[in-house]
Amino acid sequence: MFNVPPATMYMVAAIFIVHLLMMVTTQATENWVLLNFSFRPAVVTAILDNPTVPNLFHLFVTLNSHMFLHHDWAHMVINAGMLLAFGTMVERHFGPTRFLVLYFLSGWSGAIAEYLIAEPGLDIFLYGASGGVFGAMGATAIVLLPRYKWRGVLIFVAVLMGINLLVGATDLGTLLVGPGAGIAWAAHCGGFAAGMLLAFLYTRIGKNTRI
Repeated sequence: MFNVPPATMYMVAAIFIVHLLMMVTTQATENWVLLNFSFRPAVVTAILDNPTVPNLFHLFVTLNSHMFLHHDWAHMVINAGMLLAFGTMVERHFGPTRFLVLYFLSGWSGAIAEYLIAEPGLDIFLYGASGGVFGAMGATAIVLLPRYKWRGVLIFVAVLMGINLLVGATDLGTLLVGPGAGIAWAAHCGGFAAGMLLAFLYTRIGKNTRI
């Protein structure tokens, strides 16, 4: 249905369902979910200072769970739409298993990038699928490489990253998302780089292998 491959379709459906549930739940429950399932650099620092098994498990959970949470409907729809477009292309090229590995590792990489630039002591909440979505964009650049060659791919990367930095690293981002929120430009860059790298590795491992 809709000609969308299965893994991409299930990811988009999960994002939509989680957001819908967040919209109809109580404010107290929404706050609890964000508190416990967002990726929070300050909490990560505390976990790394005390790396017990429960703490590390919580870190693993939030590396994944933050990718299903969104700020508002616009945030969710943009990410879901981009995932439909770029995830479909990547999954068709590499297969569902490799697509899912790329998607989640790109999300992890984006979260780690945000952790590395986070101001010490500032408890920020990172959530959204954009790290994985930008990973799919980065992978798409590699998929399109035979058609557009390096010049075309580099133009695509330069334009996309330029817009990302312009919107995310300046006050323009605040104007777009409103006060109290920001655009995770470092997560976008980290996810994009991870997606490009993994897609390149996939092409080296086996050009005709889809799993």
